[in-house]
Amino acid sequence: MIKYLSAALLAISIAHAAPVVTYNTKVLEDTYTLYALDAQMRQKYHQSSVFFAELYKQTSKKEYLYQSLRMLEQSNELKTLSKLTLESLKVLPEDEVLKRFEVIVLLKEGKFAEASQKALVLSEKGKKSPDYLLYAETRLKLGDFSGAITALKKSYDLNYDESTAERIALIQYTQLGKKGEAITFLKEHIGTQGNSQILGKRLGSLYADSGELDKAALMYEETYDAFKDSASAEEALKIYLYEKDFSKMTLLLEKSHLNDPLLLDLYVRVKAFDKASALAQALYESENNPIYLAQSSIFRYEGATNRSDPVLIAEVIEGLKRANSDLEEPLYLNYLGYLMIDHDVNVSEGMGYVRRALAKQPDSPFYIDSLAWGHYKQGECIEALRLIKQVESMIGSDEEEVREHLKAIEKCKTKEK
Repeated sequence: MIKYLSAALLAISIAHAAPVVTYNTKVLEDTYTLYALDAQMRQKYHQSSVFFAELYKQTSKKEYLYQSLRMLEQSNELKTLSKLTLESLKVLPEDEVLKRFEVIVLLKEGKFAEASQKALVLSEKGKKSPDYLLYAETRLKLGDFSGAITALKKSYDLNYDESTAERIALIQYTQLGKKGEAITFLKEHIGTQGNSQILGKRLGSLYADSGELDKAALMYEETYDAFKDSASAEEALKIYLYEKDFSKMTLLLEKSHLNDPLLLDLYVRVKAFDKASALAQALYESENNPIYLAQSSIFRYEGATNRSDPVLIAEVIEGLKRANSDLEEPLYLNYLGYLMIDHDVNVSEGMGYVRRALAKQPDSPFYIDSLAWGHYKQGECIEALRLIKQVESMIGSDEEEVREHLKAIEKCKTKEK
């Protein structure tokens, strides 16, 4: 406790009054630096500025002066920032960093023309990227977008910075109406300097905004492939969904696993039941949702080449029973019941599952059809005929399975009791 109290008291003393101790300068500098950085991390920018200013006073190291000014800028203390900048320039009139702060102050004060003039002189003299960027900012404030582009390109030519490339493209696209030029510029940058998550998504958005959806989707997908950026995959997926390009959607979802339930729906749509069954099983294992277990079992059966295989039937029934022990979904209850009835695997038990489904949806013609088929399998043909006629009156006999059931039931003979 004493240790922490001493540290706190030291921080307070430094914040309010600079020590006059002159011995052990290195320890003093380290201590001030510690508290300056701590205040900065805690976003106490004014306090951090005070520490850095005192460090500059004690050591005459200009980096501490610059840091003090940066902290004042962060805290939006414009008056103090202006005063310290001008005072420092009187001592160091040729210091280029201080001149940049002078331009920043003028920008913050709304003196855009004066800021632009000083930034122009600074950039022409030093020909350095920060000065070109600062001059570009002043031209933007004055609404001179062409002038800003010229300055930004001079900065870009020095280091090919991607954030500068993005700004150039955005100004060209949104302010100057040079959409094709903006797209070409970003495309060439990516081609020579390489892609990035930021630029890949930006180029994709420009393609999309200009109506070139195929190019946009390709750019988004290339960005996903390079960086595994899910946001890029989502944008590509939106385009494929809009275009109803289910094939590309499927391929993208297979490699990204961005939306496995959607991928499952796509597999079912194209009757890729083997893939659907495997994916549903994986979803069941990861989420422990019995619906996926039921779906996996159904898709396995639907995708089988030999649906009469007793091993297959037994395993599918087992899976559906396990799923239905935690579910009360009529769709899966009826599927299980009908499967047991149709394959003569305990018809009475199968009818029990169908009745549970009918208790949930008593007017479902498909569930009534299953029950009719159960009665037929048990030789109860009068009841079976009554029920199948009810189905026919509800949906007609266009359904192939209904026609087959109706035909078989009409031919059957009632067992004599």
